[in-house]
Amino acid sequence: MLKATFDIVPGNARQEEIQNSLLLMEVGEKVFSYVLYNKQQQRFMGMRQYNLDFLPGKPVMEALQEVLAGDELLQLTYREAFVIYHYTDSNLLPEKFYHIELNKPVTELVFGNAHKGLLLSEKIPGWNAYNIYRIPREAHALMQQKFAAGKYWHYYTIMLSGIEKDHSGDAVLKVVVASDRIVVAVFKKNALQLIQTYGYDTPDDVSYQLLALCDRFDFSNETVLLRISGLLDEQSILYQELFKYFLVMEWEGVQGAARVHDGFEEYPGHYFSPLLNMALCV
Repeated sequence: MLKATFDIVPGNARQEEIQNSLLLMEVGEKVFSYVLYNKQQQRFMGMRQYNLDFLPGKPVMEALQEVLAGDELLQLTYREAFVIYHYTDSNLLPEKFYHIELNKPVTELVFGNAHKGLLLSEKIPGWNAYNIYRIPREAHALMQQKFAAGKYWHYYTIMLSGIEKDHSGDAVLKVVVASDRIVVAVFKKNALQLIQTYGYDTPDDVSYQLLALCDRFDFSNETVLLRISGLLDEQSILYQELFKYFLVMEWEGVQGAARVHDGFEEYPGHYFSPLLNMALCV
């Protein structure tokens, strides 16, 4: 079985504490992650992350199936289970224009029809908008088979539902960093302008995309707030690249009063905050 890239699971936790937790899973094109949150204790019990494309020649869906069948914590029954799909074929429509019959034409207009997939849509809590998105049918079938009573959302939907409209900011780029991509939500005068995922190969690619967004929305790169979370630290080349152009940057940690297990303390507070904050939103 694949070995977890990050494995933060307490060895001394009682099974009852684990099973009374909320299980929230992120399923993406290359990564599968999950976090355990005990609502009663307001405590994160653990998390794991797997790179599904780690073994050459092994299809991603085969790797996902292997993880679902082999991870011992995923064999337990949980109080609640949530699946967050993190695939990039997503469009947001204002609520007043949304109709379910638009799912297919809107998706194919923007992303083409080469990948058939499964089309889903959902209203974004707290925002007058719908998220229309496409996911691989095989991924959904695997997750439904394993977690029949689970609830399903898209990454952008839950990410936005955790942001209060009045606190989104006058000129803000909310950036979630992964090893090969960034998710960026753009806010101008507290209004959402864009949310999109960009792949990157070099740090220059990231600064180019963010500077292009500043130009597009008439932001000054010297005054725009870069609110950063994910796998980035101040010693990284990527951070130093961003520091050349952006003067106002802040780390975004876990919201509220939730506590974390000691194993989380080995990592910066913003490393896993995107996933942990989503567990507080569902």
